[in-house]
Amino acid sequence: MTDENGALSIDFLAGFTIFILAFIWVVSMIPGIMIGLQSYTIDYDAVAYRTGVILVEDPGWPVSPPWESFNDLQKANVTRFGLAVSKDTPNTLSQDKVKRFFNLSTPADPTVGFIYPDDYHTRAIFGDYPYGFNISLVDLGGQNESVGDILPNGTGYIRRVVKIKGPSNTTIGDAKYSKYPSFYNKTDDDINQTTTHVFSILIDNPKLMDEVKDPAYQIDPAREQITINITDIRSTITNNITAGIDNTTSNITLIDVKVYKKEGGLYSNVPLPASEFPYINSSSARLAAMPAINVENVTLKMSSYYFDLMKAQDSQIYIALGFNVSKGVVPQNSTFLNNTQALPDFYNMDGKLTFENPNTIPFNYNYEAENVTQPYLRDAVLEVAVWSGVG
Repeated sequence: MTDENGALSIDFLAGFTIFILAFIWVVSMIPGIMIGLQSYTIDYDAVAYRTGVILVEDPGWPVSPPWESFNDLQKANVTRFGLAVSKDTPNTLSQDKVKRFFNLSTPADPTVGFIYPDDYHTRAIFGDYPYGFNISLVDLGGQNESVGDILPNGTGYIRRVVKIKGPSNTTIGDAKYSKYPSFYNKTDDDINQTTTHVFSILIDNPKLMDEVKDPAYQIDPAREQITINITDIRSTITNNITAGIDNTTSNITLIDVKVYKKEGGLYSNVPLPASEFPYINSSSARLAAMPAINVENVTLKMSSYYFDLMKAQDSQIYIALGFNVSKGVVPQNSTFLNNTQALPDFYNMDGKLTFENPNTIPFNYNYEAENVTQPYLRDAVLEVAVWSGVG
């Protein structure tokens, strides 16, 4: 008779082994089954890192037109904050974006600026969890900014060393008028005729794009505001006391500002909206309407939003400012004279007649140091702190 004890021992061992393996597998699955019932820990350093990366390496959304150009009533169109000049310039921040980002509302007027924390939570922090946060910018060459609460203990933190790109600008005064004779010292006879003077400015976008060697120093009107200051306007009047002409008392009137886009050899007039009207005589408010009488100086702050709407990145932009000069209180109607060549009046002229006049040279807003103060970079530190906002 065969002894079956050995076979029984092998069957028992095989079955017991399978049972143990199944038990281990079930036990290992229990934490996964119960994970929804367990507490979890948020890595606040990771949230702060992600927020810092988005702010310093992304230009935000929308890009065109840039999000910072939307006013307070349009801020619902802004879906993501980003402070970088462009995706090609990480860690180089736009001064315009920085100003807009830290433009907080006040309890007296909640429609002005962005509201903390709601507007920032949905556009900079993201996620459904109610984080508390503080974002600050220590500008080593300007004003320090901050948005958020006082930091508690146990925060996630990230610190990024960045550059802030300052804007370009130009001041065109008496010393520069002789080089650009589209605005010039009129003769006594011209003054007596109360003629219209035109000063023209060229912004050659294709050249600005091609000649830049470093994107961080690029002049791009579609991304950043440009500022044009025209001063010493009275210096263009030649005194003649006998004829009663005195450049301290003669009236100078800004008739209008006209903008032309040249594309494919053709000029088209681009209307100037009220949001782009100039400032005169160092006022902090734009002109409400033109003409404007008794003008001493003019400041044009052309927004990136306006240039972006033009789609002018591949075009030449010409700006023409028309001035009337007269001895009387009210400027008289006059024919348009540009140097010695008679042209149609300012309201009816076209770009070709104005800017292809062989007797005139528009002021070129370009990378030449004598013409334009170039964009400059200053050091700064962006700090992001994130913590639990529960309770």
